[in-house]
Parts: sequence; structure tokens; C-alpha cells
Amino acid sequence: MKKQKPDNLKGFNPFNQLPQEIIFTILDLLNSNPHDIKSFSLACKSFYAAESKHRTSLKPLRQEHLPSILSRYPNIAHLHLTRCSRVSDTCLSFVSHACASSLRSIDLSRTRLFSASGLLGLALNCNNLVEIDLSNATELKDSAMAAVSQAKNLEKLWLARCKSVTDLGVGCVAVGCRKLKSICLKWCLGVGDLGVGLLAVKCNHICYLDLSYLPITSKCLSPILKLQHLEELVLEGCFGIDDDSLAVLKHGCNSLKSLDVSTCQSIRHNGLSSLVSGAVGLQQLTLAHGSPVTSSLADSLKKFSMLQSVKLDGCLISYDGLKTIGNWCASLRELSLSKCSGVTDEGLSSIVTKHKDLRKLDITCCRKITDVSISCITNSCNSLTSLRMESCTLVSREAFVLIGQRCHLLEELDLTDNEIDDKGLKYISRCSQLSNLKLGICLNITDEGLIHIGRRCSKLLELDLYRSVEITDSGIIAIAQGCPGLEMINIAYCKDITDHSLLSLSKCSRLKMLESRGCSLITSLGLTAVAVGCKELTKLDVKKCPNIDDAGMLPLAHFSQNLRQINLSHCSVTDIGLLSLAGISCLQNITILHLKSLAPTGLAAVLLACGGLTKVKLQAEFKWLLPHRLIEHLEARGCTFQWRDKVLQVELDPKCWKLRLEGLMQ
Repeated sequence: MKKQKPDNLKGFNPFNQLPQEIIFTILDLLNSNPHDIKSFSLACKSFYAAESKHRTSLKPLRQEHLPSILSRYPNIAHLHLTRCSRVSDTCLSFVSHACASSLRSIDLSRTRLFSASGLLGLALNCNNLVEIDLSNATELKDSAMAAVSQAKNLEKLWLARCKSVTDLGVGCVAVGCRKLKSICLKWCLGVGDLGVGLLAVKCNHICYLDLSYLPITSKCLSPILKLQHLEELVLEGCFGIDDDSLAVLKHGCNSLKSLDVSTCQSIRHNGLSSLVSGAVGLQQLTLAHGSPVTSSLADSLKKFSMLQSVKLDGCLISYDGLKTIGNWCASLRELSLSKCSGVTDEGLSSIVTKHKDLRKLDITCCRKITDVSISCITNSCNSLTSLRMESCTLVSREAFVLIGQRCHLLEELDLTDNEIDDKGLKYISRCSQLSNLKLGICLNITDEGLIHIGRRCSKLLELDLYRSVEITDSGIIAIAQGCPGLEMINIAYCKDITDHSLLSLSKCSRLKMLESRGCSLITSLGLTAVAVGCKELTKLDVKKCPNIDDAGMLPLAHFSQNLRQINLSHCSVTDIGLLSLAGISCLQNITILHLKSLAPTGLAAVLLACGGLTKVKLQAEFKWLLPHRLIEHLEARGCTFQWRDKVLQVELDPKCWKLRLEGLMQ
């Protein structure tokens, strides 16, 4: 006979006795894993209620779910609507009432359909709103800015690519939002000197200002540089700014810490010398894709005692310029010379031997440097945490040994398209802090080298093996076993990879991105293992994997509920398999080119069933085979179609492919 519980214990839940503070502390520790939070909230009613009160941030998939979600979570402070392709004014009205007292930031940067009316409701009802992101809202006009200006406590406003906004709209914001601290006007082509000048005059607390690609001149710089709290100023692509414009810096901008004047061809050493007497506290300077870096230009910046970061990407740079940088009094922490023509061993060595405190160095596509540079870098800069040296093709295999011997603090290492071999990887495996390693198009590495990485680099999060064709299952298995926290792996066109690799990767439960394009030996069996084991998977690319069929789609639909992007081109999936993916509510981006068994009627059913789609890539022929009203309906729902008319191409052998690429670069 079943033993009866005492009456005084019926309905007793010990968890109800826990103080709310303890439960909130537990939830704080679980924040990194949404699955753990969900399991916690389903444990009992008290935990469910506590999790509802604790959550302050939301990123819903569809706007129609907002009413039910916000009714459960009453304390939402940060609302990200970037996954909702269309958010109506009615939806924003509901948000403004449901989160009237709690909402502090809202991100509308990837959505459409709302207007000034919806924004006005937010501004008037949400008194604690301090941040709004309206980037990419190309249809918003000055009336929307007038609505935003009613948010009196606004501190951050992002308007990148709001091309219909003019000086009038920015002026409204300047007058209404006096507490603004950060504003981005990048690519707001209707905004000029008048609007920017008003911001500078009315909003005295601005500390971050992005004016990239605006048609501004020196007229607005004077009030800008009078801002007492301005720390970051971005003038990228402002072609109206020249040396004479920067002369106003002489009158002082002591608070400025970061200046970006990249792609400003008219700024030379005369203009930059004005910085010396004005922005004495400058710490970060970006001159990418600008004027040639000569000794005169470099000499004009030598007095910056606090300068820590310099980015010269894409500039023509002379030996004298590099030597002068080496003689600066400041001790640089970050230097970027990516795609700078003119960088030689002698010039680079003159820098690294003086700036020994470098933490980040980017010498991508500096094709003239050899082992001499690598020897100087590794001998002088032992504290490097990031080294990017893609396509440094004159560096020999032996030089990579020095990196592993001397730079043990490296966390990021990009060796794409280099001559590194297994011996080099053996020494690089000594860099036990590595979290990001790129070995794409490294044709000399094999499983032997990867086994060393797997054994010693347990903190690895991202690994890129794109077209490293000598890698097989043994190397991938070693990585999967040694790097349990792996979040991204690219094994595209590693032709000998089979299901054994995917079975081992399925043990990496935090895997979010898997790119296995062109791995023709993997099948739906391996994909099933990944779907079951890697429930956090968000991006999957199995293009040109002919053995992936409908059998692999069903497990994906059941287990991979976080999947947002998938590429199934050139696979053996049919409309039946595609239809099963409709069960993945997160799925937004799908590419399905050259699916032989895909019928128009089946495709139509798939597109209708997958209600969250925002981007679909299809063969151009389907544009005429699908009903026009269906396409209109899907576009109205927020789905964007990209039609492709590419013919099926035959893949080259990777070594022939590399030779052809090198021929084009010469």
C-alpha cells in the first residue's frame, strides 16, 4: 500500500522558502546559457515567477509574440527587435505602455514598417528611455526625428544610413534631447554643417560623435571641438575635411581620445600637426586608406605621449615613415598595417624593436616581409595577444616556430594563406591562451599539427581550416576532444572529412557555427549527430554536400531550435525535408540553390510554412514559377528575396585554385 504524506506536508515546496535575492543570484550565474534558464524556470511555479521578474533583456523573433512575452516579463529594460523584420506602430504602442516605467533601450536597427507615430508613443510614455537605435531606417524622415526629440532623457541615438533625415530633423533632436552623449549619423547624406553644428551647440554632454561620409566642411568643426566631454570623433570619408579644417584643433580639444579620419585623402601632415597642440590626450588614431605615410606625416604625430593605437590600413607607407613611427615617444599597444604597400623588413623591424609593449599587430597582406620581420616581432613583442598575418607569402615555414617559442600570450592568430607546416603548429600549440586560430588555405598542415593544437590549446573557441585540404578526420577529432568549448569551426572544402568528424564535433555542446561546404563525404548521419549534440547551433553551411538529404533535416527541425541561418545549395534535400524546417521558429535566412528535386508547389508550401524567414536565396527561374501574389505576400510579411542565375561550376583542385589566385594578385 502506498505510503501517504502527512497532511502538514501536502503542497509544501521548500523552494518557496528561498529569498528572492538568492534565486536572482542563481539566475545571474545561469545567464550565459538560455537552455539552463529555461530549465530553471520550469522547475516549479516559484522559480517560474522569479525568472519572470528577473529578466531585463529580450530579443523576440516575431512581433506578434510581443504581447504575450511582455505580459510575462514586466521588468524589461532592453528590448532588441533586430530579428523582427517588420514592427508596426501598433506594436510600438503596446511596447510603450507595457514597458512604460522599465524600458531603457530599444534596438530597431533591422526592422521596418514603423513610423513617426510609433516613435512618438515610445518617447512620450517611456520616461526612462536612454538609447534608441534606428540604423538602416532609410524611410524615416524629419517627422520621425521630431518624435524622437520628445525623449527628454535620451543619451544614445544611432541613425546610421537614415538617408532621408536632414538638418531640420537633427536640429529637432538637438533642441529636444539635451542629455545626448552618443550619436551616430553615418551615411545620413541629408545632414550637413547646420545640423551637426546645432548638435554641438545644444548638446553639451556629447562624448561620442560619428559623422562618417557626411557632406560637412570646416564650418561645423569649431563648435564640435568646443565640446568639453568629446572623447571619440569619427570623420571617416568626410571629403570636405582637409588640412585647413583641422587647423581649428589648435584651439584645443583636450578631452579627445580617439580620432578616425580614414579615407580622408585631403588630410596630410600639415593638418595632423594641428592635433599636437589641441588633442594632447589622443590615445587612438585611425588614418586608414588616406594620404601616403611619409616621414613628415609620421613626424607630425611624434609628440603624442599618450598615443596607444594607430591604424594605417591600406596606406602607401615609406621606409622613412615607418622608421619615424619607431622613434615616437609613445609606447604603442596596437598597430595595424593591413594591406599597406611599402612595408619591408627593415621598416617593420624599426618599429617593433622600439614599441616592445605592442599587444595587437596586423600585417595582413604585407607581402614583402620575410623571416627577418617575424624574428624581430617575436623577439621584441613578447606580450602580443593578437597577430594577424594573412598572406605573408615570403615568410618561410621555419619562422612560425619562433611565434610559438616566444609569444605565449597570443589569443588570436591569423595565419591564413601561409606556408606554416606541422612543425610550426607544434610550437604554436604552446600558446595555451589561443581562442581564435585561422589556418585557411594552409596547404602544408596535416592532422599531425592539429593534434598538437587539440592537446594544448583547450581554450580554443574559433578554428578556421577553409581549404586546408590535407586535414582529415583524425585532426578534427583531436580538436573536438581537446577543445570542448569550441563555438565555431570552418572545414569547408576539406575533401577527406567524413561523418566521423561530425560525430566528434557533436560533443562540443557550445558549437554555434559549422561551415562544412564542399565536404562531399559527410552524410545526414553526421548531421544528425551535430543536431542532437549541439543545441546552440545558429549557422549551418552544408552547400555542395550531396549526401545530405531529407533524413538530416528532421533531426535539425527537432533539436536545433536556435538555428537562424542555413545553406543547403547543391544538396539532395527535397521540399519534404525543407518543410520540416518550418518547426524552427528562429530560422530567418535560407539559401537553396540548385536543389534538383525542388518543385515550385513544394517550395511555395515551404515558404508559407516558415513564418520567420527574412531572407531567401533562390534560383532566378523560381521568380517566374512561383505565384506573384505569393511573393508579394511573403515580402509584405518581411521576407527579402535574392534571385541568383549562376550556373553550376566545377571545383578546381585547391592547389590549382591557389596558383590561379596568386596569378591574379601579381
